[in-house]
Amino acid sequence: MKKIRHERKYMLFLLPAAIIYIVFLVIPMISSFGYSLTDWDGLSVKINFIGLANFKYMVSDDGFRIAIRNTIIFVLMDVVIQNVMGLLLALLLESIRKTRNVLRGLFFVPVVMPPIVVSYVWSYLYSYNNGLFNNILTVLGIEKVDFIGDPACAIYFVIISGIWQWFTYRMIIYVSGLQSIPQDVIDAARIDGAGRIQTFFKVTLPLLLPAISINVTLCTIGALKQFDVVFTMTNGGPGYSTEVVTTKIYREAFTNMDMGYGAATGVVLFLVILTITIALNSIFKRKEVEF
Repeated sequence: MKKIRHERKYMLFLLPAAIIYIVFLVIPMISSFGYSLTDWDGLSVKINFIGLANFKYMVSDDGFRIAIRNTIIFVLMDVVIQNVMGLLLALLLESIRKTRNVLRGLFFVPVVMPPIVVSYVWSYLYSYNNGLFNNILTVLGIEKVDFIGDPACAIYFVIISGIWQWFTYRMIIYVSGLQSIPQDVIDAARIDGAGRIQTFFKVTLPLLLPAISINVTLCTIGALKQFDVVFTMTNGGPGYSTEVVTTKIYREAFTNMDMGYGAATGVVLFLVILTITIALNSIFKRKEVEF
C-alpha cells in the first residue's frame, strides 16, 4: 500500500488513456456479449432476451458461411504471401549496403497510407473501363478483365491490394530480426562448411522464430478483422462473393438493423481471434524453446 501511494501521482497520467480505453473498448465489448442474447434492432427501447437463438441461426445462415469461407481465404493468403514476400525483401535489403536505409523508407510508404486511400487507388487500377491494368491489357491486345466485378476472382484481387500495403510492415520486423542475429553464429556455420541455403534454413530461420511469431500472429489477427479494404472496394459484392465476417457484422447491425445478430457474430469473431492468438503464441513459444 505504501508503494501504491508513492506511485499514485504517476498513475494519474495513465488515467485519461484508461478512461478512453474503458469507455470505447471494454464497455462496448462487454455490452456486445449481452446484446448477442437479444433481438435488439439498435433503436428500440424494448430489448427482448432470446438466449442462444442468434447463435443457433448462425449455424444455418448461408451468408455467415460465405463470410467465414472468404475470411479463411484472407487469412491463408495474407499470412503466406505477406510473410514470404516480407522475408525475401528483408533478406534482399540486408544484402545491400549503400542505399538500404533509403529503400526501407520508400518500401514502408504504403504502410503509413490510410487504408481507404489505398482502397480507392486500387479500385481505380482495377477499373474495367479506365483502369490502368485494363488499359495495359488493351494495348497488349488482351481482353479486359473485370478484376473486382467478377464473383469468381474478386476476393483474390481485393486481397492483393491489402497484401501490397502491409507486406513491407512484415519486412521491417524481419529486418529487425535479421539484425539481432549475431554475425559470429553465421560465420561459425560457414566455417563448418554450411552453404548459404543450409545456413539460412539451419541457422537464420530458427533464430528468426520470434520475428516470425510476431508477424504471423499480427497478420492473422489483421486478416480476421479485415474490413475497410473490402467495404471500400466492393462492399462485400458482387453479390456476397467478397463478404467477410466484419462486413457481415456491419451489414447485419447497421443495414438490416439486427443489432443482436450482429453482436452475436462479433462475439464469435472475438472468440475465434482469442483462440487462434493463444494457440499461435503457444506453438511458437514451444518451437523457440526447442531451438
